[in-house]
Amino acid sequence: MKKVLCLLLVAIMAVTSLVSCGSSLEEGEKGAIIKMCLTTLPDTFDPSAYSIDSDSAKVYSLMYMGLTTINGSGKLSAGIAYEWGYFYDSVYNEDKMYFQMYETGWNDGRRVSSSDFVYAWNRILAPESNSPYASLLYPIKNAKLVKMGEMTEDDLGLEAVDDTRLEITFEEGYVKDNGKAVAEQFATTVANIAFAPLREDKMNDNWTYEFSVTSIMSCGPYILRSYNNTKDQRKIELERNVYYRRDAEDKDEPLDKHVTPYKIIFDYDTTGNDLADAAKQYDEGNIFYLGEFNKDTYASYGNKISSKDSLSSYVYYFNTNNALFKDAKVRKALSIALDRNEIANIAGCGASAATGFVPAGVFNTKKGTSFRTEGPDVYSTSAKVDEAKSLLKEAGVSKGSFSISYVAESESDTNKLIAEYAKGVWEKLGFTVTLNAMPWSVDKTSGNIREVIANAEGNSFDVLAVDLNMGSVDASAHLLQFAENLSGNYVVTEGDKISSIHFTGFNSSEYNELAGSVLAESDAAARAGLLHQLEAKLADECPATALIFYKNSYVASSKLSGYGTYYNGAPTFFEVELEGWRDINAKIEAEEAAAAEAAKDKE
Repeated sequence: MKKVLCLLLVAIMAVTSLVSCGSSLEEGEKGAIIKMCLTTLPDTFDPSAYSIDSDSAKVYSLMYMGLTTINGSGKLSAGIAYEWGYFYDSVYNEDKMYFQMYETGWNDGRRVSSSDFVYAWNRILAPESNSPYASLLYPIKNAKLVKMGEMTEDDLGLEAVDDTRLEITFEEGYVKDNGKAVAEQFATTVANIAFAPLREDKMNDNWTYEFSVTSIMSCGPYILRSYNNTKDQRKIELERNVYYRRDAEDKDEPLDKHVTPYKIIFDYDTTGNDLADAAKQYDEGNIFYLGEFNKDTYASYGNKISSKDSLSSYVYYFNTNNALFKDAKVRKALSIALDRNEIANIAGCGASAATGFVPAGVFNTKKGTSFRTEGPDVYSTSAKVDEAKSLLKEAGVSKGSFSISYVAESESDTNKLIAEYAKGVWEKLGFTVTLNAMPWSVDKTSGNIREVIANAEGNSFDVLAVDLNMGSVDASAHLLQFAENLSGNYVVTEGDKISSIHFTGFNSSEYNELAGSVLAESDAAARAGLLHQLEAKLADECPATALIFYKNSYVASSKLSGYGTYYNGAPTFFEVELEGWRDINAKIEAEEAAAAEAAKDKE
């Protein structure tokens, strides 16, 4: 009898649990509208493009979804795929892995298909594409040859078996006897928003989405509902993707089954140009999540702030085609003359002095290991001015003129302050340094940073400042891009030679050989050892130098609950709830109606 009562109690608890997971929406309601200050506005919605802003991942994480994810504790977790694993194809004698996908939809209702991943990855591997993520796909059979234009996508070991199953064929000999580990490593590699699926039918002739809310397609929990980036208003509205893991044709299935809020609004009418005002709006209860700070506002919240390593860094690239920078000793001298502790102090907001090119948070071999702490530092965080002078003397360089190009949003912009600091240090070494503030532009006007990166000639900058956000826990993502034919840059044919080098123009036979060894190695420990050697080599050759490591940080209102982060600190707002949201919605809707009426009267 006791057993029967126990089973009955369990059954009742299970039913109660199911009821509690149901919708709390009343008839006609869509859910909470939540105002936040999360991040600067992205300049592109192409997840596989070169990062020039470490904060873009915060928006991408809400709009896109890859096959896998890495959760806040660093565990490899489901994304669009709920299962993956290694298998041996005895018919073709090939090592393979598969991804089995959930049923989920694009924001226009079309089902996300494995063929959408095939298209997106082929796009990254196309010879005419420019994406630093290409080499991460090189374990796939013939991927490198496809990128170099020596084979076509038909030869690639990537197959959409059916709508929900994607299969990978690995390069011959890559797996050895560690198939399960290799499959897990590759699943970790593609837990990167750069490898999210894309819609071929929505792309224009340049393989990009038009920069409009109707063209940009979302497969993640939120869609782009509005985007304004004008002098008078900077605003993003993200709205629930009703097709995300939900059958929108089933009228009994709750709207908020997988995504609780109706809208997330990043409204920068008053906060975008003044982060002090953003903090004020948060303190007054007008916004409920604050994920962007300046140095002062960050300090004001003290231990209320939650932070995670963002897997990103602030980097200076050197144009090695510039006669002044051809000698690695000159580049290294400029790097080591900088006091990274001072630069971290200038940046504030939790930034730390870079001790290597690979940022904090990257795994050494697997979850729970750290590339930064298990390997040697390759940069000193304090300045080594005497050593820099010695290197310049060895190189026979005592003077020269060059510019530092950086994105500038305001007169007090951190990028400008760092550039001014570097200018002062380098001028004391005898150089003449000018500052080149470049526009942050979504309409691709002449002279912006993306145009510089896209310049395959590599002659349009001297020193270029960029946020490098590879979004990867794999150190190879940060290092392989500097090797010839592993850069992901456009492929150039000169006579019989086919080549793809980094936009810095860097090309070292020793670095290329070592990078090739990394690419061929699938044993995690051996691979990590090679990657540490590669990072040390990069610090010596110095086509680029990391200055600081970033963190993703936030404070949240006590009225907000259910929020979380991925491992890189990008937010997860699947189940976020706002106390008193019905009254807040009414207030927002009344304000918007009044604004619309005022605009109408003005016309």
